Amino acid sequence: MERAVVSPPGRRDAPPVAAPTAAFRVLGPLTLTSGVDALVLPSSKVASLLAALLLHPDEVVSVATLQQAIWGDERPASAKAALQTCALRLRQLFTRHGITGSVIKTVPGGYRITATADTVDLMRFRDLIRQTRDEPDPEVELAVLAEALALWNDPVLANVPSESLHRDIVPRISEERVRVIERVCDLKVGLGRDRSVLVDLWAATRAYPANERFSEQLIEVLYRTGRQADALAELRRIREHLGNELGVGPGPALRELELTILRGEPPAPAGPVARPASPLGHPTVAPGFVGRVALCRTISDRLRAGTPIVVLSGPPGVGKTALARHVAQLVADDFPGGQLSVEMSGTTGAVSPIEHAERQLLAAISGHGVRTGPRLLLVDDVADATQARELPALLAPGDVMLLTSRPSLSGLVARLGGWLHRVEPLDPADSLRVLDAALGPERVSGEPQAAATLAALCEHLPLALRIAATRILLRARMTLAEAVEWLRADLVGRLSLPGDPDMSLGFRLDAALARAGGRLTGAFLRLATSAPDKITTDRAVDLLDVEPAAARDLLDQLVDHSLVEEAADHYWIRDLLRLHARDAANRHAPPQGPPPPPYRAKGSLR
Repeated sequence: MERAVVSPPGRRDAPPVAAPTAAFRVLGPLTLTSGVDALVLPSSKVASLLAALLLHPDEVVSVATLQQAIWGDERPASAKAALQTCALRLRQLFTRHGITGSVIKTVPGGYRITATADTVDLMRFRDLIRQTRDEPDPEVELAVLAEALALWNDPVLANVPSESLHRDIVPRISEERVRVIERVCDLKVGLGRDRSVLVDLWAATRAYPANERFSEQLIEVLYRTGRQADALAELRRIREHLGNELGVGPGPALRELELTILRGEPPAPAGPVARPASPLGHPTVAPGFVGRVALCRTISDRLRAGTPIVVLSGPPGVGKTALARHVAQLVADDFPGGQLSVEMSGTTGAVSPIEHAERQLLAAISGHGVRTGPRLLLVDDVADATQARELPALLAPGDVMLLTSRPSLSGLVARLGGWLHRVEPLDPADSLRVLDAALGPERVSGEPQAAATLAALCEHLPLALRIAATRILLRARMTLAEAVEWLRADLVGRLSLPGDPDMSLGFRLDAALARAGGRLTGAFLRLATSAPDKITTDRAVDLLDVEPAAARDLLDQLVDHSLVEEAADHYWIRDLLRLHARDAANRHAPPQGPPPPPYRAKGSLR
């Protein structure tokens, strides 16, 4: 977020000074602060929009997710236009309070709010937790965790009317807080601070009456400090609460603790609680992974917070699989049950997706013994919503699933809860780092302009960059500028390694068209070969010869399949896809006959 620049009142010639940086609070009532001023936003649709963006800070939030947050299942007929109006009002609110710059950005597929740990308390909270992961000193860890907990101020988002946010998002964020409180209590017990931890545990057991871990910690401290009667009273309370509210009994840890007290056995000595290790192997990381630092951190935080399903979607060659494998390595120690990989591209018609996945899981699990805690399931290359619908059956309690897919699988996330992200091409600087690693720093730094041109030709897609670099390595007599012109002469055709279809951009694009189906492929080829750079709905109506509603639906489906990109007021197609479409148009026959419902041709009487 940028700082507003103002001049001191009464002096037009005075040098401008920076206004205080605006910041937002979501770990309490939704609040905008600037310097000493604080504005608790009134309950409104604009507040719901802002909260939905801030709960996914510096991430692309899809239009569908924002509409669900604002209107729930009762969206108006003009929800897309109404969302644009809400975004406009939010920008106007920022302007009135001195927040300048592109704070709310319209991006393909949705909106994003630019944010940092200095401007959003949720990001600050997660940043502090991250700092403690490898901290060896319990005193330092305890101080940092206390600072993180001090950011919370109940009730969370009390002034935000969104039912979906309070149902689907707020409980998961609150669970992050619970885990930190558990760790703080563990640390205090390990440091022998029984009196201090008793205060924390009395408060925690009343705030979270069904949390057996808090009750277990409280009972252990009470018993160790000679308060046996209070310990047994707490045991009765948690047993009655679990039975009356949930219809279950205490878990094995509480039952064992009760027997220890009743037998009069000496209490367990206090000691530090070590973090668990992961017994299973980790998915292989793609060599030479570059960039996406902030995104990796965001995905890791989501998985650590227990988000059950995380979907990474995007166009062919954008690096979804490499990103997922890299993140899996980052969170390896957070899943004591281990990590298992499932490759969905091998699914055949004779075997259902769930059977295919189960076979791979059984093969991976064999020989590893009994699971020891939550697992991370990495499911790569999910073809469509039909495949995805059955996959949650593989999740055991506490497990999380990281999916990669070309379509967004937004229906799966909307039904079952989770988070999705559209993976974008690399930043130009990271693209040059890929070329630097493949071609050698001396070649890239010797011809920086040619290297930048090559990265732009490849549209900063990791797959295209690696293929191009490999082909250039085989042409050592060419300068980098000459090699770039050689590639440009047949760009899509030469972004292919002979004998390896999977390392062919054209092969990947053909596979994407095949999965989209004949109708969407026909619509895409017509648009890619005939439409201008900016495709409006009216232009699509003329080219596809369908009603406006059908044209919008086709465009939205093409966006969902990562074949078309969406801006605020138009659609567009990447140059590499356009080039490939010219060749593919000769190999794909256009669909025959009138489009079936719900697509109605212009002039239809029905």
